[in-house]
Amino acid sequence: MSTPPLPVSAPPLPVYSEARTLGAGQEWRFYPLVVDLDGDGRLDLVATARLVKPALHMWLGDGDGGFTAARPTWSDVGYAALATGDINGDGFPDIVAASHFGGVQTLLSDGRGGFTEKIMRRDDGYVAAQLLDVDEDGKLDLLLLGYRTAGIEIYLGDGTGNWKFHATLPETRPGPTMPGRALAVADRDHDGHLDAIAAFQRWGIYIYYGDGRGRFAGGPVDLYSASREFQSLAVSDVNHDGHLDIVLNGTLARGDGPNGPDVYLGNGRRTWNAASDGLKVLKFASAGLALGDLDGDGNLDIVAAGKISADVRDGHGLFWFRGDGKGGWRLVRESGLPTRGLPIVHGIALAPLERDGLLQIIALGGDRNGSITIWKPRR
Repeated sequence: MSTPPLPVSAPPLPVYSEARTLGAGQEWRFYPLVVDLDGDGRLDLVATARLVKPALHMWLGDGDGGFTAARPTWSDVGYAALATGDINGDGFPDIVAASHFGGVQTLLSDGRGGFTEKIMRRDDGYVAAQLLDVDEDGKLDLLLLGYRTAGIEIYLGDGTGNWKFHATLPETRPGPTMPGRALAVADRDHDGHLDAIAAFQRWGIYIYYGDGRGRFAGGPVDLYSASREFQSLAVSDVNHDGHLDIVLNGTLARGDGPNGPDVYLGNGRRTWNAASDGLKVLKFASAGLALGDLDGDGNLDIVAAGKISADVRDGHGLFWFRGDGKGGWRLVRESGLPTRGLPIVHGIALAPLERDGLLQIIALGGDRNGSITIWKPRR
């Protein structure tokens, strides 16, 4: 009589510990870039801070978790939303820094850590930027999200780092101001053309569908939420059905009930189903948000920032919500991530900073005692 095989136990979940702190004592803002600036095959870090000059900082990674600050050779335009892409087609990642004060700085890389700079001046400041080819001419274009009145601005690129204003969305404004909060791009409707998804304070989520010729059609999306104070968003297929879903965070203004990220599952018909069970465990949810497979099970997880206490002295924390690949979520309580004690987290990135390929968590803290903390997994 054969013995039935023993059940295979799942590998233990990784536990995170703080591996490194950068830029202590500064107010870091927006989301960082993780990109190979100098072509050595190791990921580097780009971030921006308030009340320091220059606001833009870069660190070169050594592939073993160490970072060396790069000497600034660029002008200071103030703290800025960041985007990266190969703007001039030379194979090197370039950077756009869209300042909160209206300057749009384009840094064309030489592939060795040096840059050629161009600056465009605009009236409004910005909170988010994306590089993509909206008219499908083979040259990257620029989408900017204004923090006060600009809405979404579209600029066509000429392939040399120059930008020509093309259009503003929405065409009909809901009010005198339209404070932007977050911007993402993806092919939402599977037509082969990139679409834009934006979060606005008070006005909620707007989705615009691109036609591949630089034109967009769309508008506000009716996603039910007790608060429209969304601070961040991410777009991906969290339930493996082939349709892109929306993940939101940042219900800062609502403190009388449970908070946490919001997930809306897309069905390919431009309608959405809420799938936020298991996420509402916070007192306040802040801007930090990222998606990635932290445990290697093939399902996307959520890393979100927020507070579990109403006491301001407790500070903020980082929270790992494990996804089941079907739209369900569970807080990993023994993740090793701090649940309190951090400054307010304005941005999160996930990236394999070391040669082991495991995702590390990069969190940008943004009050007067802010810092960039990097959290490394161990099994």
